[in-house]
Amino acid sequence: MTRQLPLQPAENRAGRTTFTVDVEDHRPEDGPAGGCSPRYEGMTRRLLDFLEAHGVAGTFFIDGELARRSPSLVREIAARRHEIGSHSYRHVTLECETPAGFAAGIAAAKARLEDLSGAAVLGFRAPAFSVTPPTCWAIDVLGHAGFAYSSSVVPGPALVGGYPGAPRRPFLWPNGLLEIPCPVGTIGRWAVPFRGGMYLRYLPPWRYRRLQAQLGEQADWTYCHPYDIDGKESFARLPGRGWIVSLLLRANRGITLRRWHRLAAHPAPPFAARLPELRAAAVLFEGQGSAPDPEA
Repeated sequence: MTRQLPLQPAENRAGRTTFTVDVEDHRPEDGPAGGCSPRYEGMTRRLLDFLEAHGVAGTFFIDGELARRSPSLVREIAARRHEIGSHSYRHVTLECETPAGFAAGIAAAKARLEDLSGAAVLGFRAPAFSVTPPTCWAIDVLGHAGFAYSSSVVPGPALVGGYPGAPRRPFLWPNGLLEIPCPVGTIGRWAVPFRGGMYLRYLPPWRYRRLQAQLGEQADWTYCHPYDIDGKESFARLPGRGWIVSLLLRANRGITLRRWHRLAAHPAPPFAARLPELRAAAVLFEGQGSAPDPEA
């Protein structure tokens, strides 16, 4: 159930898009332990150069284990005037976490990122957008940890993650935490996060335009990972993935920056700079943001 607050015009009516990057190591076995330099470092710097060339400041969500392995990369992202957000302590979905372990992990990750960047970390993005009805216990944990917003929900039934019934526009959880949901369009019964990742790389132009026309009052933002632009990475089956998914994640990587180039013509600021207007445009979502009452 949602309840509307006083509104300001939705940001995407001006056709402006916030750029976000989920900085993660999808092939940790190929890193220093395997005798190789991690490819995410070079690809992240390539994304930094792209954004700088287009005059864009973005939001980079970084997991705690990566921040421990690559502190200089975190410092560089912050020095180049991008917002730093948390991508959890380790890159696993919330279904694999316990509330106590998650709370300890994000507190440590938040502290490390703040120490490296010299700025408060306000935002959180769950790995694989894994805030769903069974994992929404995490919302209260995030509130207690001092986060101002989450960007962790795919609003609707989805192939990965998905929160049926969640609003598509920004909303407030019962504890006051702001949620900035992933922009989606609908294909059949599915909510499709077409603005980023594999979807951005594979959707044909005609389908992409149709989904874009469904944005309405959603907060418009795009996302990618360092590997989404790494066309020279050798193919391998990824940890925890099948051969087909690994192949899909590897192919078509030349598309991402071409579509980002078009979006960069009308950039919006990082999420932290947009918080006042996004909160003003939010609705209240009386969903499962708190642990259930055992007496209910």
